[in-house]
Amino acid sequence: MFKKNEYLKTVRRPYPPFFTTLIMEGCSDYNHYYEFTNQKYAMRNVIISDEIFFYGKKEFNSGVKIIFRRWIDPIIFNKAQKLFFQREKELIKSTKLNLEEFGNAYKIYMPALMLPWFIEKPVDDNLRKALEAKTSDKEVDQLIDKLNISLRDNFYKHEEYDLITTSNLISHVKKYEWINSRYGEEYPYTIDQAQKKLKKINKEKFLQKWDKEKNSLKQTINKTKQILGDSHTHLVDLMQFIIFYRTQRTDIMNKAGYLFIPKLKQISKKMGITYKQLLFCTFQEVLTSQIPALKEIDQRIKNNAVVMENGKISCASGKKSDKIREFFKENLKEINEFKGIIAQKGLVTGPVKLVFSRDDYDKVNDGDILVASMTTPEMISTMKKAVAFITDEGGITCHAAIISREMKKPCIIGTKIATKVLKDGDLVDVDANKGIIKILKRRR
Repeated sequence: MFKKNEYLKTVRRPYPPFFTTLIMEGCSDYNHYYEFTNQKYAMRNVIISDEIFFYGKKEFNSGVKIIFRRWIDPIIFNKAQKLFFQREKELIKSTKLNLEEFGNAYKIYMPALMLPWFIEKPVDDNLRKALEAKTSDKEVDQLIDKLNISLRDNFYKHEEYDLITTSNLISHVKKYEWINSRYGEEYPYTIDQAQKKLKKINKEKFLQKWDKEKNSLKQTINKTKQILGDSHTHLVDLMQFIIFYRTQRTDIMNKAGYLFIPKLKQISKKMGITYKQLLFCTFQEVLTSQIPALKEIDQRIKNNAVVMENGKISCASGKKSDKIREFFKENLKEINEFKGIIAQKGLVTGPVKLVFSRDDYDKVNDGDILVASMTTPEMISTMKKAVAFITDEGGITCHAAIISREMKKPCIIGTKIATKVLKDGDLVDVDANKGIIKILKRRR
């Protein structure tokens, strides 16, 4: 392992070892990146502890430089886009094949998980710099804010649009059956859920709003390109793609994972273990039928860490996992005020509700402030009840940032510590005009 300061703390995602090891195998293979990088590159040092992904800083920074330098060329970038979409199709097709073929397609897709995310900040910085040379700071902020919503719809928006326009609800639900399921979980979208959702949507208002937002965004894109001139218009297209693909890539991974569940259940049955137990085996353990003892699997379910050092992957549990968690532990003193990045401006006061998993969705009431490591598409209905969002993670293209802009709700992202210092019921002041969260009253 590297020194603690040589790792970059990133996202918290509850992927079980079957999928985390599959992700790592894909991220560490030089061959999967070459068509994007045109040189030897891979992410070969990653640790997942307490569901948090830690990446080797040196590899991350190297990837940022390589990809930004290449994708600033529109021709190279367009080829990369086509390759991502091609690999998406291959991954979805592979869900009808065997485990090895599915695993190979999943691994080949993994550059999509890494590369668009790498250049989020440099694209934003360069676009902002180019605009600042052409117009006022105020207009730059206004344009960037409007551009931070994708013109291309992700699956969750496609689903809403299709829901109110479909004449066949059964077919609609089948098409989007996977949409509530992530990280290997199985929560199929149902007719009942669709009907309840449909009752809450005013079709006429929805379509009017949809058209208005699309037209407004198109105008902003055209206006920004006119201000920039030909030499920098590509930055707008690049930014739009990154915003869209930040959600698209994980949606594709989760769709593929859901579609492959029947095959995984068949495999687990043959091996004499449950589907849940299979998820806490590594991909290679399942592929080679070298399943660990049930005692070890149970230990992993309680507590596990997955470590990749120079491309070599191992899964730790029990005391070994505890030791890794302790290695990354942050000592936070009593905090009554902290800062983050402004995603959507506004000022609101309300009680906190922490959301770590699906089990927490129902506890969020109208007027609550939703606090999470990061929001995800299946949380949309819960987010509609909240008056503001605070997240640990975040960048301009993160889910919480995008949805807060669409919903026009105050949002502060990238606090790094919100889920650690806040508790359910704490009364907080969210000043998303300044990016400050103040704890007004602790719940006793």
